[in-house]
Amino acid sequence: MKTLIPLFIFLILSNASLAQNPDSLENLLSTELSKADKQNVLIALCKSYRNSNPNAMRLYAEELIALSDTDTLSNSYGWGQYYLGDYYYLVDDFANTENHLLTAYEIFNNNDNKLGELESSTSLANIYFYRDRYKTALSFAESSLDLAYSLENKSQQANLLALICDIYTYMERYNLAIQHCIQSLKIKEELQISQGKEITLNSIGLIYQEMGTYEKSKEYLLEALALAQENGEPYNIATTHSNIGNFYLATGKIDSALQSFKRAMEIDSAANDKTGLAYSYFDIGKIYQSKNEFDMAKQYFRNAKTLAKEQNMAELEARIGLETGDIHINEENYQQAIAELKNSSTIAQKINSSSILKDTYQKLSRLYDKMGDKDNALIYMKLYMLESERKFKEENIRAIAEIEALYKIEKKEKEIGLLQRDNNIKELQAEQRSFFIIALSAGLVLLIILILILYNRNKLKNRANQALNEQNIAIQEQKEEIESQKEELAEKGNSLAAKNQQITDSITYAKQIQDSLLPQISTIKEVLPDSFILFKPRDIVSGDFYWFTEIENKIAIALVDCTGHGVPGAFMTVLANSLLNQIVIETGITSPDLIVSLLDQKIQQNLHQKQLENANTDGLDISLVMLDKKNKRLEYTGAKIPLYLRRNDEIEVIKPDRYSVGSSQQKNKVFLKKEIDYKPGNTIYLSSDGFQDQFGGSKNKKFMKKKFRDLLQEIGELGINEQKDHLEESFIRWRGSNPQTDDILVIGFKLQ
Repeated sequence: MKTLIPLFIFLILSNASLAQNPDSLENLLSTELSKADKQNVLIALCKSYRNSNPNAMRLYAEELIALSDTDTLSNSYGWGQYYLGDYYYLVDDFANTENHLLTAYEIFNNNDNKLGELESSTSLANIYFYRDRYKTALSFAESSLDLAYSLENKSQQANLLALICDIYTYMERYNLAIQHCIQSLKIKEELQISQGKEITLNSIGLIYQEMGTYEKSKEYLLEALALAQENGEPYNIATTHSNIGNFYLATGKIDSALQSFKRAMEIDSAANDKTGLAYSYFDIGKIYQSKNEFDMAKQYFRNAKTLAKEQNMAELEARIGLETGDIHINEENYQQAIAELKNSSTIAQKINSSSILKDTYQKLSRLYDKMGDKDNALIYMKLYMLESERKFKEENIRAIAEIEALYKIEKKEKEIGLLQRDNNIKELQAEQRSFFIIALSAGLVLLIILILILYNRNKLKNRANQALNEQNIAIQEQKEEIESQKEELAEKGNSLAAKNQQITDSITYAKQIQDSLLPQISTIKEVLPDSFILFKPRDIVSGDFYWFTEIENKIAIALVDCTGHGVPGAFMTVLANSLLNQIVIETGITSPDLIVSLLDQKIQQNLHQKQLENANTDGLDISLVMLDKKNKRLEYTGAKIPLYLRRNDEIEVIKPDRYSVGSSQQKNKVFLKKEIDYKPGNTIYLSSDGFQDQFGGSKNKKFMKKKFRDLLQEIGELGINEQKDHLEESFIRWRGSNPQTDDILVIGFKLQ
């Protein structure tokens, strides 16, 4: 499927302006010019050569930097950095793009150069959007929009509103996306700008399609098509037909989708747009593939592949191989399927496409498994998991970095406490010094007066008075110094309070991140209606978490207790949650012993526990249940967390394995699967050790395992919601005035 997004980014980055003739500019550059005029000519040359000769733009950007005479805060240096960033964007070096554009943005911001700030922040917004960093992109886009409003640049306002619309679309905040797109359209209508308007209409149509509002989607896509035809840009016309085809595909109108794709193909062919034509062939091939008309599908895929090779469209070529491989699998032409899929993986490796590599490895693993070749099936499954892990790290590194940064908060809190205590001591010492100085000064003054009176009372009387005046002035200065010290200490106290608030805000934000990882209680209730989750973190964030999914007619639910609590524990929960998703949801593994074993290996790999001499012992305990409702069978694997099963009015304890997950210090780990037949009405309980380790009661001792088991026996006859309430009340009574020792997590559900 073709997209209008790259075209939109191109329009923004190129400033949508016509540059002067580069020859005349270069002639002007050879004349005597002031520094400011030369800067303007160099900027104009950078704009002129941006699309036709990026290397020339780079050279003129370097001249702008040289013009600054090493003044790294000058506007000349800022514009040089800006156009260097633009050059690196054009050659796909995004790390250098980001560094140069950020430097330019900071310089323009410090110099109050609103135009430069607008250009650099707009470019940064587009770069971050292109790299899927939506929150950062949104921040720069909104900043750019404010600047565009202050500069009354309505054309740029329209473009930025459309960009913000697209960012919100990818963040799946569709209502906000629609609002910004419509504002963009209003400005373009006010300015009577029709060029590029079809892009925004396409965006709105696609948003409504995602929201399931198909009538609105169709209305905007058809309006986009009419405007694209009026503007006469073949690429936009063909792309809109392609979007309409995908709309029909989403609404199940396969024949209409095919017609739209064929219309896009005709336009691409007439315009000799081989890139667009390759995509059109690919879309049509997928339609025939969905209709099981494999011969027609293969014909269109062959045509698409020929053009993709001619146009060096490596990613499309790899995706064609994936679809062709699927066709060969359906036709049981396994060797041809292997050849196509391996070719796709080779291309994907060259272009570093993680998503295509994952798909090819997964398909090859399933294909070899279907052929009975278990060795190759295992090899490609491992490759798939390694690629998933790499992609996981790239996509989630920022979220983990946020939690990792918060890891140091506890240490900072202690440092702040020590600093507060030191400040209090300093304040007392300052007061003591002031009192001593005043007392000593007064004593000296009295002694001098007495000596002077005895020596020559009349002669030194005036001098004594003068000395007294000087001492009074000194005392006054000392008083003022004391007041100043008190003010300074008060300011430090306010600063400490602000830092504490910032830390609390950061931890609260971390809690929002952690809460977003947890499955919704309502989702669990839909599948396990008679269930409860008692979750009481000791701190704002927790080292305990629960995990849930449905896969292959099975229900998987896990209780996980990570090393530590608070911020350190929360860091581990992010890693563990993502690894469970990768192992179970992405690879389709449903055997709990294998899941826990893979989780153990991956935690050791991610924390580099085998490579480090003094490897850390961070890890987790887990109780994982896989429920097969059809066969009324339950499979359980536990790492230090038991499973409690209530049946025949008795609580049975299914013991876990004695190893923790993670930590390479424990050797020869073996995690076992335990199979349990159950009947409707049996109840399962999972619990971390927080409840059992809580200090309280009349003797201020731990609750302990036996008392917890007796409590489960006691509440077994109650309704499931009453059981949760009773557990919570029992915990509160036992704890009394004691602080909570650890995170509390208890899960219970009745089997049906």
